[in-house]
Amino acid sequence: MRDFFRKAAAIMAAAVITVSASVSCSSKSSFSSDPNNLIGGDLPDDYSKDLEDMPYGGEYQKFEAGDNDFPMGIDMDPRFVTIDEASALTNYFYSVNNQDVESFKKAVHPDLIKYRLENSEYSTEQEFLDAEYELLKQYTGSDFTFDYILIDGRLKDTEGAFEQYDKLVETAIPGCDITSRNMYMVDVTYHKPNDGGSYSLRYRFGDYMNIAIYTIDGKAYVIS
Repeated sequence: MRDFFRKAAAIMAAAVITVSASVSCSSKSSFSSDPNNLIGGDLPDDYSKDLEDMPYGGEYQKFEAGDNDFPMGIDMDPRFVTIDEASALTNYFYSVNNQDVESFKKAVHPDLIKYRLENSEYSTEQEFLDAEYELLKQYTGSDFTFDYILIDGRLKDTEGAFEQYDKLVETAIPGCDITSRNMYMVDVTYHKPNDGGSYSLRYRFGDYMNIAIYTIDGKAYVIS
């Protein structure tokens, strides 16, 4: 579950050593952040101006904390991202920021949580969330509070990019019914105590976090 934080953090560390050694999250996977790989890609010469025909980003909607029971705000294109997927994502980041086990369980499938804990150094969800927060503090430089989430694109599946996630789900949640799977380009803004500035995890890490969300047995979950 913390893989996308670790991958992004590794990118940042590589960039510190040398600019030429910097590698984006996207380039290390089968996904690409090249505009041609986004859902819709570059607009063709004969593209339709109808909103329903426009690629991701043609319509952004901002949801505040409390809307649809989201625990924090989120900006997204509602033509591509479902409310259930947004709920999983907001609950995930809220749980990390606040070390909140209840929100964590809303965001991640219970069998996947169990599998990850059984194969980690942590024995409880609380220990995992505490460690996740401390990991992020290494890169924010201090305590932090997430302000809102931006989903800035949905990536196409190329060259079996979902294969590792499919295998994880098959192992941790055998026999489940996967009805959809999507990979989103995600940024999260945050602020620090006694600091009026606003900061971005994307710029801290050097790229978006590419986060997989699967709908399993009728409910969306963050998969990592």
